Amino acid sequence: MIRGAWPALVLAVAACDGAPQPPPPAPSVSPPAGPGRNVECAGGEAHVLTTMSTGPGDLVVGSIKWPGLRSWATANPRNFGDPATGDYKIGAEVRAGSTVTVSVAGAGAGLEYGQDWQYSPTGTVTFHACADSDTAYIGGFHVKKPGCVPLDIAEGGRPPARVTVSFFAGACRSA
Repeated sequence: MIRGAWPALVLAVAACDGAPQPPPPAPSVSPPAGPGRNVECAGGEAHVLTTMSTGPGDLVVGSIKWPGLRSWATANPRNFGDPATGDYKIGAEVRAGSTVTVSVAGAGAGLEYGQDWQYSPTGTVTFHACADSDTAYIGGFHVKKPGCVPLDIAEGGRPPARVTVSFFAGACRSA
């Protein structure tokens, strides 16, 4: 397992007097209850071996990356999925040998990774990268309406880092 330094990632927006307030967290669309799911580097799981590199708008926390996800704050939802269903596609890339757990912190959204579960929304996914290659997993997020979604991201036995992601809702307050 790669054990690099755990970067402290804080996505914050400074509020000025008289400035419009950021939108509240995403509306309630609770993911199904129950244990989280494991997605692994195995034949039954939709994944691609890749070489990770970062670009503008990427959300990177420790060993996991969502390419371009930060740019979704001001993007048109139709460019990434179906606003009628709330399903938006984006691969999750994980560094070789790493295990990363991502949880939606509270109601309002779900993670749609895991071919064995037909990409249905869930509250927690643990990604297990291939040992010898960075791994991109097929999937995405379920967010019924634009909003700010807090994610808790943990790896290597460390406490989770919380990041707040805007899904087509402009700037968000930090969680």
